[in-house]
Amino acid sequence: MLTLWLASAFILSIFFVQRLREPTTKLPGPWYTRFTSLVIKYQEFTSNRRLYIHRLHLKYGSAVRIAPNEASFASLDAIREIYASGGSGYDKTELYDLFSQFGIKTMFSTLEKYDHSQRKRELADRYAMTNILRDEHVSAIKDRARAFVSRCVASGNSVDVYVRFFPSSHASPGGLRSLDSDKDFAIMEELTYHQSLQKNLLQYYLPGLAPYFPECLIPRRSPITNEYVLKMAAQQSPTPHSLVGKLGRKDSPLNHEQIAAETKDHMAAGIDTTGDGLCFLMWELSQPHNMVFQEKLHDELRTAASLDDGDGTAEGKTALDRLPYLDAVIKEALRCAPPIPMSFPRYVPSGGKSIEGYFLPEKTIVSCQPYTVHRLDTGVFPEPDRFNPDRWMEETGATERNRLFFAFSTGGRGCTGRNLAMVEMKVLLREVYRRFRTAVAPDMDGSMDIDDQIISSRPKGQTQPAFENTDTLVLSVDSWYVDLRVHRASGAIDWAIAGERLQDKDSNEVLFTHELDSRNSFGVADCGSFSSLPNGDELEVGVMPRSDVSGAPVSEYEEVWRKLLFRRTGESGGVSFVLEAGGDVKLEEGEEKEVVRTFIGAIWGTYIVLRQRQVLARPAGKAKTIIRSGGEVSARREDFVRGVGFRTKYEIGPGADELPAVQDLEASLSRGSLSPGEKVVVLGEEYVVRALEDLRGETERYLQLSTNEPMDD
Repeated sequence: MLTLWLASAFILSIFFVQRLREPTTKLPGPWYTRFTSLVIKYQEFTSNRRLYIHRLHLKYGSAVRIAPNEASFASLDAIREIYASGGSGYDKTELYDLFSQFGIKTMFSTLEKYDHSQRKRELADRYAMTNILRDEHVSAIKDRARAFVSRCVASGNSVDVYVRFFPSSHASPGGLRSLDSDKDFAIMEELTYHQSLQKNLLQYYLPGLAPYFPECLIPRRSPITNEYVLKMAAQQSPTPHSLVGKLGRKDSPLNHEQIAAETKDHMAAGIDTTGDGLCFLMWELSQPHNMVFQEKLHDELRTAASLDDGDGTAEGKTALDRLPYLDAVIKEALRCAPPIPMSFPRYVPSGGKSIEGYFLPEKTIVSCQPYTVHRLDTGVFPEPDRFNPDRWMEETGATERNRLFFAFSTGGRGCTGRNLAMVEMKVLLREVYRRFRTAVAPDMDGSMDIDDQIISSRPKGQTQPAFENTDTLVLSVDSWYVDLRVHRASGAIDWAIAGERLQDKDSNEVLFTHELDSRNSFGVADCGSFSSLPNGDELEVGVMPRSDVSGAPVSEYEEVWRKLLFRRTGESGGVSFVLEAGGDVKLEEGEEKEVVRTFIGAIWGTYIVLRQRQVLARPAGKAKTIIRSGGEVSARREDFVRGVGFRTKYEIGPGADELPAVQDLEASLSRGSLSPGEKVVVLGEEYVVRALEDLRGETERYLQLSTNEPMDD
């Protein structure tokens, strides 16, 4: 036993001696960072890396050791050495592999300088100021800004601007009008909330185990966005000067998947930078103690109102450049809350390098984080934690301030889209503050502290969507309903149900029968109570077992039934209906039978089909009891798009492509004399008309939506 202890002590002593001889031990920092990286990993996993490193810099200065093989710096000399001309050989670390798309490295996620420069040549001119200031581009940016203001005005006295920034703050792959409608909101929402810090870090630190992780440890997917970018990349004639147009030209070395990967990466980057930056900026300007800055901005924009008609060419750029206080407000917001406040890690190149007088061997990880760079030198930034745009209006110290402005990184691998981001922010803020003043809503209770992701940030109060993570649509016609809920992350069916909606005339209680149920909750009492909300919607509350949770505990739920105006586009002749096949089955005692239940629901421009194979059994001696069990549900959903017709949104489950489409029903419903109980034949199968209404003389019907996805006007 003594020998074992002595051997262990000897091995430990060798470990400690080797650690103490490492060149990084000469850097200032906590004693434990000489021996372990577990502390910094823990800080990363708990979303505290940025503040932890900042506190170390406040204690130890501009150079600090944060792990045995990692150091952080916060000086201008270090920035120039690592990221600018002096640091041309500092390659990115494997952390950036997390930002690959479809398993393909993008310009942002390439690690080596040469590969990055080759990719950058393919699209750098897309973000050149001359391209951004083309008439059609600036016009589109202005239209988005005006649309943002219109949405805010239509929302009433207060609005969640973080959500509203989605359509105004991304790099549109097909040109600045390619993601311009409310129907595209789901794509931007999916990108905005796509990150999961802990799950991504597990994949980074345990790459060998990542393929075996259970679903709960896999970062959230983005199926809607993936489908969109793949379709955009497959276009034969993309918009000239657009991102897809640049990447997909005939002489491009990129294939279809590489174009899609690059496209998705740039869309996400636009939201992570411009959207988050604008949110923090408007929050600061809206604080009571910062109203003096808002007034100065308002006065400048009002005075320069004659420049609003700039045509977006060189004259338009000049118009924006003649707004110095607007520029100061944006710079100060990006200084206080840089969209990427965390470290930009790089490897020291072959042969080692000296940074701030400390020699570091090759493969040492070095970085600077904008959050600290913008705060550490109080001679350049007095009162660094205070939002004060006036500091950028002072001539004294202007050169030093601009040199330490690190919001977009710097050098050849700095933010490619910084020109577009600045123009978008200036145009939108000009549109808002020349006409309005903003204040924090009295009922605002979300946290606006910076919430760290991998290298980006967002307000803590906005780390999860304010709505459920399913795309839910319930069609209710008379006393029958069809309900399809698709999980946004996986694209799979979350829940599919169909049956009767039974309500007493003198009661707010509604009982939903489950004639078809993907969760096999056939015997569950699904009863909800409805009450009217001030805006005309209806709130449903109730309790039911959570079949998606172990043990199926009975839980309370709330759902809003939103009343939407319908469009007079003529599809389906203005007739809404619910059809059922396979429901009229007679069983003798002791008999068991397999049936295929199909429900078709349509209201105006929405259409759902659900199909499930079920086994029905009638036990002997129980004359009125039918036991039902169901298999996997297949589903189809189509939505009407003006100028296109009905478009398939989902085909999910086995045989989904064989489910009836809207066009398959046209012949059956063309007679216009159907009535409940009548039978019709669709694709050779007999259906019973369970409910039918003629909506041509009406203007509204209840639809239940879990997302802000309005119907086409």
